[in-house]
Order: sequence, then structure tokens, then C-alpha cells
Amino acid sequence: MNSDYTPFVSITSDASIALGRLTLDLVSAHDEKEIYAKLAESLPKMLSADRSSVTLLTDSQEEFEIFALHGENGALPLGKSIPVNNTLAGIAATKVSTCWHDIEEDETSIDGQQLYQQGIKSIINSPLIFSNKVIGTVNIGSYLPQAYDQNSAGLLTLIASLVSTYLERQRLLIQAQLGVEQYRLYSEQLTVLNQIAAKLAAANSEQCVFKIIKESISKVIPAQRISYVVINHDSYQCEVKTIYNDKQIQMPTVIDINDSALMPVLDSGQALFFDDTTITTSDKHKHLAKQGIRAAWSVPVRISDRIAGILNVGTFDPISQGDQQLKLLNMFSGIMGVTLSRVCLQSELERQASYDNLTGLPNRALLHQKLASVLATPSPAPFTLLFIDLDRFKQVNDSLGHNVGDELLRQVTRRVYQQIRKQDFIARLGGDEFVVLLADCGSEEVAHTTSKRIIETLKAPFSIERHHIFIGASIGISSYPKHGLDPEELLKYADIAMYQAKKHAHDNFHFYSDALLEIINSNRQIESQLRLALNNNQLNLVFQPLIGNDQVIGVESLLRWNHAELGQVSPDSFIPVAEESLLICDITSWVLEKSLRTLTGFREYLPELYVSVNISGKDCLDLTKLKTRVIRALEKHQLPGSALKLELTESIFLQNIDDIKILFTELKQLGVRLAIDDFGTGFSSLAYLLNLPLDQIKIDRSFIADIDTDPAKYGVVKGITDIAKSLKIDCLAEGVETQAQKKALERMGCNHFQGYLFSRPLPTNELANLLKLDTPN
Repeated sequence: MNSDYTPFVSITSDASIALGRLTLDLVSAHDEKEIYAKLAESLPKMLSADRSSVTLLTDSQEEFEIFALHGENGALPLGKSIPVNNTLAGIAATKVSTCWHDIEEDETSIDGQQLYQQGIKSIINSPLIFSNKVIGTVNIGSYLPQAYDQNSAGLLTLIASLVSTYLERQRLLIQAQLGVEQYRLYSEQLTVLNQIAAKLAAANSEQCVFKIIKESISKVIPAQRISYVVINHDSYQCEVKTIYNDKQIQMPTVIDINDSALMPVLDSGQALFFDDTTITTSDKHKHLAKQGIRAAWSVPVRISDRIAGILNVGTFDPISQGDQQLKLLNMFSGIMGVTLSRVCLQSELERQASYDNLTGLPNRALLHQKLASVLATPSPAPFTLLFIDLDRFKQVNDSLGHNVGDELLRQVTRRVYQQIRKQDFIARLGGDEFVVLLADCGSEEVAHTTSKRIIETLKAPFSIERHHIFIGASIGISSYPKHGLDPEELLKYADIAMYQAKKHAHDNFHFYSDALLEIINSNRQIESQLRLALNNNQLNLVFQPLIGNDQVIGVESLLRWNHAELGQVSPDSFIPVAEESLLICDITSWVLEKSLRTLTGFREYLPELYVSVNISGKDCLDLTKLKTRVIRALEKHQLPGSALKLELTESIFLQNIDDIKILFTELKQLGVRLAIDDFGTGFSSLAYLLNLPLDQIKIDRSFIADIDTDPAKYGVVKGITDIAKSLKIDCLAEGVETQAQKKALERMGCNHFQGYLFSRPLPTNELANLLKLDTPN
């Protein structure tokens, strides 16, 4: 049995609409029976319910009668009575608290057993209160187990509170029929109550609620002062919100409720009327009397069955019928509590639609609103956008978990805030992307210094859960009106500049320019043409021999693109474009397939020949898919794993290294050879060499040039070969063009080569002729 719930609940937009409709239905209800019927009918629209009912206590107070019912008419039909004792409804009524319960086979309560037999597995019971007494319960049930939680209970409590308010209204209507004068009095009150209910149903802010309350109270009480005290149940330091102050009476903004005349209201939970402050013994009331307040009312306002505030009304006039107004104020407070709760919920929904829940920053939608607002002014001032993308955030998230990643984003937010001005604006677009709007700023110098400060502050280590985390940031910059007049256009240009900054180096920033757009457009054209070339089989491969012990032991497949209009397009031009667009994954599949198909013909001359295929870091974004492609290609051409060598650049180490190790181990078990290409030019790390099952290191050609004359290069390569020997990893030197280079490498113990000294990259037919000549007879 659960009976704890939060005073504020979250609510879907559909439920909020249904709650508003219920309010209007209750306003128009002619009697209590119709109120209960409307309630039972509306409950499933606001909460998940297969069955809903209203039970009322009989005169004996020992039984409930099923008074209104919605859903299947099962074990507890309309009009049936159940005892208060040993029932779930009785528990809620006795505790005067909303309770939710999961019904299981061994349920001992009377109504629980009967409901379980009808398939009900979850239930909530909330007490109906009239004149501070429990008169029955509101009940909902579901065929699903664990269908309800604190939020469900809070919402049902809110609904029950609303119904209680309208029961008060209905009873007033009945009493109004007792006499002409009494009828006239209550008629006026009911008119005001109906008017306030209708107006509050449309209220969309706290200020709007207060305005309606002030207008309504003024019609029935000659009030000179109206205030609303927000209760803080933790500190008892309570905010005072002035609703009306006719004579500019001095009113505090914060009070200690323990040291105020409101404490009896909070303790008792009852509304109180003070008929004459001039004869009271309370110092607080004497203070009111000095200010001219003669009579006063204090009424608790409940939200989800908890006192959220106290409505206070004061008048200079003596009041003889104060208790009558007290009843009306009680009804005002009931409707006021329901409305404030709804307004709060709507405000929270609007906040969630405009702000990022994780960092509290404005989101993309609010950024666009901000930019539109700035540009809507008659003469918009220049401004600058900084598009920030965090470097290495994905590795942190993947390796240390989302909790650390979330905290990192919160700390990043705080650091960036410290580097911008009060008039500036920062938003989180999602993931690890942020945008800073430098207001009233068209200066490149200000953008330069601000970007530099942001980069420097994000380079400093972050301490989270005993981890010292190092990230960085790349920033793209665009300005209004220099680079564009449209918000979408300016964001796009800043995004383009950010990617350019990221390409050059981490922890860098870049200003947008028209020349940069030309590069982007050129790359888009290349991507489009490259996609067509791949689909139309217009790419081709050449093969460069790999030499070991002066024999051809393998070949590396190299991609070539001869475009009808552009001519021979350099791989240095189109490979980066393919990687950025992820077209590289399709290209890799094509190269792998064609390389192995070609190899089957070459192995007629050299049965142990293997082909080496380059794998991009983007191919490793989906390791399972990469493994499947390799296995299927080998099986298709009936080749062993040893017929294939995969060359991977050091950029793959930016992926999750544990996953990379698993993939490498599985491929090694198939016999596939693994090499690190262009070693020494990227993220070289001895830790990776120690932990990964590598077969070969390919020494980049930049170290091989002048190795026979440059001692520094000789020393670097000698160090690489020595490390490889100690780890029992083979070395292959790329770009060998002279005998002097070959001999220098051989002195170091490197006997595997690739370069023009042995052969240029060859088309298939020329390589076949070379292999024939190299085949021992």
C-alpha cells in the first residue's frame, strides 16, 4: 500500500484538456448525482483506468455505497454496498489520504478480492471531503499490474479536491432554496462562484489567477487588502504576494510563518475569520488594527491535498456575516488551488518545450525565438554566433558512462557562462553542441577573444567521480549582418565554420567566409558525383606490390576515380569527402568485394598472395557490421582469412578501444591480418600496440624520405622498428624509392617494403604480368 506522493504532478496535454472539460461539466451540473456521474465518466480520460467509481458513506458510516460507475459492471455493481472495514476504499477514507495498491492473488481486503476476480490488478482510492469530513472515495482500477505511481495518485488527489469544491457549491444551491433572503444571498454568491470558475478555467498565468480572485472577492467583500502567502514547508520563510492593496498598506515580501497570525491556519488546516482585530490579544492582529484592518479572513489553499498557500483578505469595515463570506472564500480557495496547480503544470510543460532538462539552458526552439525577436526590431544591432562543438565528448560518454557525460555537460555549461557577458545568450542544441549569441557585437576581435577564452577554459581538466577528464572545443563563428540576414542561414554558416575548425585541429575556432562556402559546395558536388560513380561502377582499383625478402608477398588495393569531366580525381580530394558523408562505408564494401574477387585470379600465380584493404575510422563506427562484411566477402570468394589484410589508421583509436580489441581478436581468429597504416602520423600510443593483436606496423612514407641522410629520421624509424621487434610485430616501410633507403631499413631489421623502387601501383592486367614473372617455376 502506498500513500506518499508529491504536491505537484506532471500531466499530459490530453489530461490537462480533460481536466478543464471536467471543470466546465461540474459548473453546469444540476445536482450531486450528476457531479458523481460526470466524475466517473471523465476519470479514464485523465488517468489510465479500465474501471472508475465513486463510493459514498452511508448514514451509519460503516458502509460505502457504489454511487457512480464507469467501465464494466462486475463484482461491484452500481448500488452495491461494501463495508468500510477491511476494504481498500476504507483505508483511504480512514487515513484521509490517497492510496494506490497492486492487487495480487493473495489479497485479503474485501473489495480487493472481488476486483481481482474481475481482472483488476491495480487501484487508487482518494477520499472525497465535504466540510472537512470524508464523505466517500473516488476510485480507479486497471487490468495492468503496477499501473499507478506517485504521479497518478497526485493527479487523482487533485481531481478529488476539485470535486469536493463543487460539492460545496451544490450544497449551497440546495440550502439557497430554504428561504427567499437566504436564496438571494446564496444566489449572488453562486453567481460569483460560477463566474470565477469560468474565468479561472481560461487563466494561463499566476498573475491572471490573482486578478480574477481580486475582482471576484471585491464583489462580495469590501476588501482593502488581499494577499497570498506561499508556504515553504522546509524553512517556513514564506513569500508574500500582494494581490490587492487599496490604501498602500505596508506589506512585507517575506514572513516567518512561525511568528505570524497565520500559524493557527497552517496547524489546523481550517479557514479562520477574525471579526475584530481591535479587541484581539494577538500582537500581529494589533499590528493589522493599527493599519486600519478591522476584520480579516485567512483561508488555506490546497494543491494535491497539501496546503500550498494561504489566501488573506482584510477590510476596514466591521463585518457581521463573516462566517458566510468564509464559506465563499473556502470555495474560492478550492478553485484557486486547482487552477494554480493547472497553471503551474502548463508553465512546466512550456518550460520543458523551451529549455534543456539536463543543463537548464534554452534549447534550439528558444534560440530560434530569440534570434527572430532580435531581428524583428526596426534596426537590429549586429550580433555574432559562436557554434561550439565539444571535442572527445563521445569517448567520455562511451567509456565512462552517461552519468559522467551528463555531469560533464553541466560543468561545461557553467564554464562557458563564466566567459560570456550578462547580455549574451547561450543555448544547447543537443548532444555536445552549444550556441552562444554575442549580443550587440559585430566585432571580430570580441568574437576572437571570447572564443579563445571558451576554448581555454574547456581545455582545463574536469574532475567528475574521481576521473580527471580532458576535452576541448571547436568553434565556428558567423556574424549578422556580415554573413547573412536569416537565423537559419547564420546558424548554418557557423556550423560550417565549426567543422572547418575541427578539420584543422582540435581546440580551434574559425570564422565563416564565402571562400569556405565555396569549399563546402565543391565538396557537395564531389560527394554527389562520387555517389553516382559508385552506383554506376565508375571507380576502379590499382594494386601496388608489397615486398618481403625481395619477393612479392601481397598487394595493396588503391582506389582511383577517373571522372569524365573532372579527369583523374586525387584520393586526397574525394576520400575526406566520402568520410565526412559516411559514403566511405559503401566504398569500403565495394573495395573489399572487388579486391577479393581480383585476388582469386592473382593466387593462380602466387597461392599465398594476400590483398591489403584500407579501413576508415568511420567503418569502425559499427564494428558488428564491419565484421559481417569481412566474413561474407571471404566466404563468397572461398578465401581463407589469411588472404586478407586490413589496414587501419590510428584514428580508429578514437572509438571505444575495448570494442576494437574484441573485433581485432575475432578477426585474428579467422586468420585475417591486421596492420596500422601511416604509423607515427596520428594518435600513436604504445598502450594500443601492447593491447591489440596487431600483425604489422606500416611506417609512414614521411619518415622514409631522406632516411639515409637525415639522422633524426633514421633515429625515429630505428625506434619504431626496435619497439616492433620487442612486441613481435612486423614492420613495413612505405614510400621506399631508392636502394639507399632500402639498405638503411634492412640494417634496422626491416625487410618488408612498398614503394616505387619495386613498382608503381598497377592495373589488374599489368600486375598479373608482374606476378607471372615473379612466380617461381
